[in-house]
Amino acid sequence: MMPLTEAQVHAITATEQPLRLIDPQTNSEFVLIRAEEYENLLAQAGDGYDIRETYAAQFASAMRAGWADPEMDEYDNYDEVYRKRCQPNEGT
Repeated sequence: MMPLTEAQVHAITATEQPLRLIDPQTNSEFVLIRAEEYENLLAQAGDGYDIRETYAAQFASAMRAGWADPEMDEYDNYDEVYRKRCQPNEGT
């Protein structure tokens, strides 16, 4: 474990926001947060994240946004609808 510098301690106590630090040699940016916050983030991220766990919420959101509306059929078949509406018939 590495102790904080006096300047870092002052910066941390001056704000409740995470402290952003930059490595002057590489210009890499780092964020210094309290260990408790870091552990909380790790716990929230979890190890076995599976995108399929979000499918139900995605579906519900899409339905609330109107994706089940029959007019969306035109969007689902956009290329066909575009050709019918916007391109002249070749035989006329």
